[in-house]
Amino acid sequence: MKLKYRLLHFAYCLLPITYCLLQTACQKQDLRDYYFPLKQLQKEPKVYEYRLSTADTSLTIYWYYQTVVQGDSVNFVGTLYNSDFQPMQLVREERTANGMKMKELTFYTEGGAIAAKARIDGGATFPFAAHDSNSVFVNVIHFADPKDSTHLTTLTRNRRFLRRTTYDFKEKNRAAAEFDMKEEQAESGAKQGGWVHIYKIQEIYAQGIGLVFSKRELGGGQFFETRLADIYPMTELEKKFKKHLGE
Repeated sequence: MKLKYRLLHFAYCLLPITYCLLQTACQKQDLRDYYFPLKQLQKEPKVYEYRLSTADTSLTIYWYYQTVVQGDSVNFVGTLYNSDFQPMQLVREERTANGMKMKELTFYTEGGAIAAKARIDGGATFPFAAHDSNSVFVNVIHFADPKDSTHLTTLTRNRRFLRRTTYDFKEKNRAAAEFDMKEEQAESGAKQGGWVHIYKIQEIYAQGIGLVFSKRELGGGQFFETRLADIYPMTELEKKFKKHLGE
């Protein structure tokens, strides 16, 4: 009987410890500061220069980011340019109480001459808070090939917060948040038939900066990484464009 009471006593002593551990595990993670700096980008839009690399090649892409405020609506707008300074994408996200929600996405081809506007369902893109790594934020995008309306693509993205970490940018170690994303890309069409690819994506957002790193695993050991290389005003990108033209 004495052993039984000792075990019961030990178990009751563990209860407060277990409760504290559970409270810590379920503690809400505030992630707002890891998203792009909306207030700063409202005052001064910036170009984020990224280096995109695979196992055997590397190129540069540019995102021009700005915050546009219309009444009570706060919108984060990004325009993607390729290494030849041609527009590739236009995306608009709206700030909500819980995070960012994609409201508009347009893909460009033929140097920006042809546009394909996507239909967005479940547009959650970035959470301002997460209770644990089991919290999943879903984003579903549908769009058609502008040259072949029967060729349809659906992207289903499940993003979840993994952990807090750090990241070195410009020789400074910064607080960061790591995310895991699974992307299912389903394509169908009269000519192509139908197929599905699933990709695993790692993302890191640095405090006060936004997205600084992503890695997409393509399968078979293939991947491509995107790393933030620099941040500067649009005037600097215009100089690069003129140099590219040989002016």
